[in-house]
Amino acid sequence: MKISKIFAGMSALAIAGMTAIPAFADKTIIDNTGLDYVEVKESDGVSQYYVDLGKSPYDPATVTAVTFKFSVDDSDGFGGGLMLNSNKSGWDQDTTAKGDWGNEGAEKTITAEGSDGEYSLTFEFGALGEEYWGAPTDENYWAQVVCQLWWGKDITINAVEIAGEEKAAAPTESKAEEESKAEESKAEDSSKAEESSKAEESSKAAESSKAAESSKASTTTTTTTTTTTTSKASDATATADNSNQATGATAGIALAGLALAGAVAVVSKRK
Repeated sequence: MKISKIFAGMSALAIAGMTAIPAFADKTIIDNTGLDYVEVKESDGVSQYYVDLGKSPYDPATVTAVTFKFSVDDSDGFGGGLMLNSNKSGWDQDTTAKGDWGNEGAEKTITAEGSDGEYSLTFEFGALGEEYWGAPTDENYWAQVVCQLWWGKDITINAVEIAGEEKAAAPTESKAEEESKAEESKAEDSSKAEESSKAEESSKAAESSKAAESSKASTTTTTTTTTTTTSKASDATATADNSNQATGATAGIALAGLALAGAVAVVSKRK
């Protein structure tokens, strides 16, 4: 009888223990958001959904809450865990909310609100600042919010909402850098203008040189023509002189002949 009671007690404890331990296996979180800063991982049979605040548009130091909107077959109930993860503060499931959640009536710290398979789960932890998360400039910096699924059917996360301030825009260039770039631009424009001016001067010089050569060629042609004309005139003058000389010589000879004839006539008369 005692042995039977002992076995019965052990069986009751085993059953209680089994019901107390979440049935992690074969429970999967599916991402349907398309966000580039979320990732589904599995560790020791537990499906985990990571929201990387460091890669999101929001400043982790200012984030106060993250809301997961999901679909699930709620016929058997569902639930899991919520935690924060960072290089500075480590894996933290107990910061504010003790990190467990479930469907209504599951008596968990955080309750997923909704019905008919559509639910919203909000994990509020307040703005923890860089004292908790660390600074983005730190070595091996990360700031993550993690949702785990411990029991129930698979869930599909359709949206993630982050409450916090968006990251500041990248710093603009300093005034000195802007002025330096402006000076460089001016110098470049000046250099281009100088090159253009030199090219224009070179072109003008080439055109002037061509014009000078053309003028020289024209002058040479005119000079040659003048020389030829002068030469022809000289030849004509020389011909005229020669002709005159020949005419004079002929006249001289004729006069000499007449004189000789007269002399002969005189001699004849004397005889």
